[in-house]
Formats: sequence, C-alpha cells, structure tokens
Amino acid sequence: MSQPTTPTTAATATATKLYSKKAQVYDCIVFFLFITVSSILIVSVPVITRGVIFLQPETPQFNVSSSLTILNVSSTAIAANFNVTFSTKNPNRKTMSYEKIVALLLDGNESLSAITIPPFHQPGKTLKTFQVAFPTFFFQVKDSSSSGGAAVSLTTKLHARAKYGGWTWPVEKDLIRATCGDDVKVDFASNVTTLVLGSQ
Repeated sequence: MSQPTTPTTAATATATKLYSKKAQVYDCIVFFLFITVSSILIVSVPVITRGVIFLQPETPQFNVSSSLTILNVSSTAIAANFNVTFSTKNPNRKTMSYEKIVALLLDGNESLSAITIPPFHQPGKTLKTFQVAFPTFFFQVKDSSSSGGAAVSLTTKLHARAKYGGWTWPVEKDLIRATCGDDVKVDFASNVTTLVLGSQ
C-alpha cells in the first residue's frame, strides 16, 4: 500500500512548482529584453552611422574666371598681367575659415607668379567672391606648328588652410588645393598680339 503524502512533502512540491514558474517567467523577460535591445542596436547603428556621415563637412566648391592683359610681346617671350576672380561656395551649415591662402599661376610645371591672399571667414550656405591680381610676369612662347603662330596654356591653383567645426567632431584644419580644371589657352599669330582665352 502507498503511504499518505505528508504536509511537508506537499508544501515542498508546491514551492518547487512555484519556483519553476517564476524561473520560466524570468527567462521569458530576459529573452524579451535581449531581443528588444538587439533589435534596437540593429536598427540604431546604421541610423547613427548615416547621421554621422551626413553631418561630416563637405568639400567647398570653387569656380574661376580670369582675364589676361598683355604688356609686351616679343618673338620669344610675353610680359603680362593676369587677373583672376575666385568664387567659393560653402555647402556646410558651419562657418569655414581660410588662412595661409596662396594663389599660383603656372605654365605647365613652371611657376610664373604667386600671390598671398588675406584670410577670411565664410558662413555656412554662402557664396563668396574675391579677386586676385597677379604681379606682372613673363613666360616663354611656344611655337604652334599648325598655325605658324604661338600658344601657351596657363593653370591657376589655390592653396589654403581651411578651419571648420561640426556637430560630431572638434574643430579641425585641412589643407585645400583647388586647381582650375581647364587651362587658359592663349593662341596668337607670330605677327598679331590679339589673344584668345580658352574656357575656365
């Protein structure tokens, strides 16, 4: 015959079942929290990454227009003045500061003239225009075999130290180099001093 269950044994069994249920509930809560946190991380990491990339500063845009004034023309050399108008657009919301600005004029790899430009600040989402008048310079004439005249190609470069700040990074300084994409091409006959400037 089976022995009757004592009160102590019944209480122990009840406590064991209650503890088991509590453990199951606790496991469910932990699992739910784990899934929730994992889902938030999976969704938020790409969003945060895109936000940081979006808030990174964009490179300023430069445009150049120029005019060349001939002072003296010989069979082998030209003396001239070169005036350049630079336009820079700040696409960022933050102000950018430019310092140590140097404009260069080159014939191929040879530097013809250089001039230092005063530093300036440019607020965000603005367009700034400034003019540069290079000192008088001389350059050699290259024969143009097709026309019997001469030709020269001039390149304009702008070097500057740009200082900027942003939402997700401290104030930084970067070296910016802007080069005119199309050279200024000067063509003229050997006996004519009229110059034709190419597109900028």
